[in-house]
Amino acid sequence: MKIVFCIDDNPRYLLMMRAAVRSLRRLHGDATPCVCVYGGSNPAIMDAVRAEGVQLVRHTPVIGVHNAPPQFHRCIGAFLKLELALLPELADDEYVLYCDADVYFHQPILGAGGGDAASGGAEHIRPQYMAMAREATAPFHHAHEQLDYEWRGRRYVVPLPFPIWTFSSGVVLFNLERLRRHDHIHNFLAFCVQNLHRIGNLDQSLLNYFFGKRVTKLDPSWNCPPYRADALTRARIVHFHGPKPWDTRPALWKDLRINHYMEFRRRWLELLTSEEREQAATWEAAG
Repeated sequence: MKIVFCIDDNPRYLLMMRAAVRSLRRLHGDATPCVCVYGGSNPAIMDAVRAEGVQLVRHTPVIGVHNAPPQFHRCIGAFLKLELALLPELADDEYVLYCDADVYFHQPILGAGGGDAASGGAEHIRPQYMAMAREATAPFHHAHEQLDYEWRGRRYVVPLPFPIWTFSSGVVLFNLERLRRHDHIHNFLAFCVQNLHRIGNLDQSLLNYFFGKRVTKLDPSWNCPPYRADALTRARIVHFHGPKPWDTRPALWKDLRINHYMEFRRRWLELLTSEEREQAATWEAAG
């Protein structure tokens, strides 16, 4: 199964993606198939992706800075995950495991060692549309009771549950074959484009609102923030949700720099070259 990442022109996401790939291949070997979807045109970024031994896929996004609200531009690459079913390079893949760039692979995720005794690794998980772990936050209420959109001349209405418990889109096992069937992906993207200004939590809101109960629940070990008390023993994929490895100073993240954050930060830094560590140190100093 291919492991897919998505990035934009932010150098911080590039570095996190490279570290994530190194942590994955330390567990599963250099032949582990990794794909990086990139919506930009910076030669230096493309060269860096290829230098990591990762397949580069360039994509002109349906959702980008040209139509997304300005507050989403800082992490516009996150929306690329919504469009994976459009990519010719993934046309032969029934399932892929998408991961945000800010992850660290802590325990095996593929093969017999990559899961519990019953399910095995990620390749043994077969969701109807996609599988995600629950977000470890309180439920919230949305300003709208329903969202509507038009597609192929018809109007559709998507009711929203209250309160809303969300799944985290930091790690998503996509059933791309199902999304391509009957052009379901373009139906979904029509909903996305027409509701970009009525969501709160980036791409994650769009996935949760549209697919709702059709989302398959992943075990929390597949998307485990380092501040969870059991992250060191249970996590398969550690997700630096909130503070990134260099965010040791901002007061905003004080309450999340707990439990195993500093330990996984140390392990993440070990994956970097000396030049990359210097770069991360400048980000840390900048606060």
